[in-house]
Amino acid sequence: MYKKMLGDTIYRLRKEKGLSQSELGELVGVSNKAVSKWETYEANPDITLLPLLAQVLGVTTDELLTDIKTQKNDPKARETTVFGLPGTVIETPEKYEFVSDKKTKKELPYVHIHIGKQIQTANAKARGIIAIGNNAIGIISIGLISVGLISIGLISTGLLALGLLAEGIVAIGIFAFGGVTLGVIAIGVVSIGVIAIGYVSFGVISVGHYANTITGGRAFGRHIFIR
Repeated sequence: MYKKMLGDTIYRLRKEKGLSQSELGELVGVSNKAVSKWETYEANPDITLLPLLAQVLGVTTDELLTDIKTQKNDPKARETTVFGLPGTVIETPEKYEFVSDKKTKKELPYVHIHIGKQIQTANAKARGIIAIGNNAIGIISIGLISVGLISIGLISTGLLALGLLAEGIVAIGIFAFGGVTLGVIAIGVVSIGVIAIGYVSFGVISVGHYANTITGGRAFGRHIFIR
């Protein structure tokens, strides 16, 4: 995933600069074949090249690695405040994107919202302490695909995960996997669902060391309880 994201970013920024693979390679001291391998996910640039590569492409190293850039010179950009934090927003028929001015020492925004409105922007990436978008990664993340300590999305992974497919220490979803799970199909140490599998399980079909079900249900385990 990392190679693909970085390769896509290098390709996009190179095209924006109007550079060929040979021209980019010459500017950073590598061959056009090396650039081609970066963009086709066969290899990553040497870590020592990243600062120069970012400079040539007109972004910071962190922006290069996370694909986050505040387009303050974009004519569609305007200043606004989200969650009490000032930042830059760009809203078009294709997307809505907000990047807060306040960032961590590694240039990661406190808030990044990136929502694609059309199918071609369905992979819109949001990376921040609070990340909201089609593809969100953050301490708190909300998106179609979300990863974070607290994660909400159709597909979510985190310590606390809520979604259609949820995986986490505490997971709630249609398909839930984790320490404590709640879902139609729940798998975990303690699981509650129509189909529940876990050390302690509660469900119409229940499998576990302690399996709890209702009258008419099915329980399989060392200790079975029917209510």
